[in-house]
Amino acid sequence: MRLTFLILCFSLATTITATAEKPDKNSTIAPHQNSDFQSGVVLTFDDRYIDQWVQQIPLFKKYNSHVTFFVDHFHTLKPAQIEELKKLQAAGHAIGCHGVKHRKAVDYVRDHGIDQYLKDEIDPAVKLMTDAGLKPTAFAYPSSSRNTEIDQALLKTFRHLRGGTGLTPNQRMRDLKSIFVSVDQIKNTSSLIGTGIDYAGTEKRPDYLVQIKDAMDHTKQRGEIVIFYAHNISDKGPGHHLSPKALEEILAHAQQINLPTLTYDDLP
Repeated sequence: MRLTFLILCFSLATTITATAEKPDKNSTIAPHQNSDFQSGVVLTFDDRYIDQWVQQIPLFKKYNSHVTFFVDHFHTLKPAQIEELKKLQAAGHAIGCHGVKHRKAVDYVRDHGIDQYLKDEIDPAVKLMTDAGLKPTAFAYPSSSRNTEIDQALLKTFRHLRGGTGLTPNQRMRDLKSIFVSVDQIKNTSSLIGTGIDYAGTEKRPDYLVQIKDAMDHTKQRGEIVIFYAHNISDKGPGHHLSPKALEEILAHAQQINLPTLTYDDLP
């Protein structure tokens, strides 16, 4: 009798454990990578090139890579596009906010004040995305237009922000100090700064793929994260774009040097 009771207890405990570990089939969010990272590359894509982005899910999956998509003009999206964003989210990617009308923050705040900027540009975007089941935790400034005052106001709504900067003539990407952040300083950095990588590997920016890989090597060696941004993922556009071939080279290099690709939701 006692042996039978012990067997029943063991069977029940095993069943409970298996049930707890089984993924929720109804969940729309795929598990992210282990947050215990020592370095990483944060790839982000802006605006609303959703149809092109979703086509690259197999490529991201091939390299176990996850990125962040910052979306603007959410009120103009068709239901099918919102479903595509959910498909990207379910594949482990993060969906961030890029404003409701892609306004330049510094100009708008100067002309209308910070409270009006939040009311007109931020609050509607967050509500629309949240109501659609895509609550954003991060925000990317359109045209990288930002300052400390606006950062502090937005950090009451978002966990992380993204600004941007560019290279000066003859400057190496690895020497662009603002795009690198030590892992232990991420929490203390109000706005993470990225640099643009559109047109990498084309006649417009023929050396950019070498520069990007070099910057990734640099961040791996130093225990940092590096932030990049692009827009469309396409060979010819429309708009600013990074080709799928160039994207694959970047993802393959990250995998080769064992550098995690991180979303904004992976960051502490």
